Amino acid sequence: MAKPPNRKPFKIRPVKIADMVVPPALVTQRQYRPAHANAIAADMDLNKIGLFIVNHRNGKHEILDGQHRYEALKIWDPELVNTGSTIDCIYYEDLSDQEMAEIFLGINTRKPVPAFDAHHVGCTAGRKPNVDITRAVESNGQKIGRARDGGIPTVGALRKVYDRAGDVVLGKVIRTINLGFGGDLEAFDRSIIEGLGLVYNRFNGQTNEKQLGHQLSTLRHGARELLRKAESVRERTGNQKKHCVAAVIVDLYNKGEAPHSKTRLPSWWKEDVRVKSRTEVEA
Repeated sequence: MAKPPNRKPFKIRPVKIADMVVPPALVTQRQYRPAHANAIAADMDLNKIGLFIVNHRNGKHEILDGQHRYEALKIWDPELVNTGSTIDCIYYEDLSDQEMAEIFLGINTRKPVPAFDAHHVGCTAGRKPNVDITRAVESNGQKIGRARDGGIPTVGALRKVYDRAGDVVLGKVIRTINLGFGGDLEAFDRSIIEGLGLVYNRFNGQTNEKQLGHQLSTLRHGARELLRKAESVRERTGNQKKHCVAAVIVDLYNKGEAPHSKTRLPSWWKEDVRVKSRTEVEA
């Protein structure tokens, strides 16, 4: 079978780590970031290191892709350079700088794995965050899945709540949506999930879950009304939608509290002045 047009021939072969070099930054390679290499080294798994891509020319094996993994290997075990250890590489020969640059740009514009897909694969791998998130959702009568199949597709929002506050708070968020909106899948909107997570995280132990669910249930048009109110706040203040959802939720919660009640929550904006401006709002 003829090779595809313009495809440069390559082999897969082992290359000595000591013989590999990183070409100058911003010519055919990105800028080196030590923190990234250190992070890889701290969680090194040789089964996940993947294939390096090198270009052999002028007696050198120039790294076309994998410089941070290469430096991480040397951090992880400095003796790899001195003992003649090898690593499998996609091996090109005599590419020009222009050809190297084109290949580099091509392989680094690949579409990343979507969060939804990565979550399910993470569950298969037994990764704790993914398993915890799935458990928190399923133990509260919901499931992670496509909306058309009756599931919660907003995995990224669930993960943000989990990363910020853990699976206990995530469970509260799921239960509150169930209580407040009758488990309506439209209520599992990214902004609502994150907004509720922010409220529970900030007012840890102060927010009565059942009361909050009851107050949300008083919205005549359910989740759509909550989002409309939040959008109105966003247009007025310029703050992120999730913070505007949180602000509306706090106001709704306080409707069930006496003006001077000890369990009344502070105004979302007054409680933390950092969220008052567009530039200072929490990411």
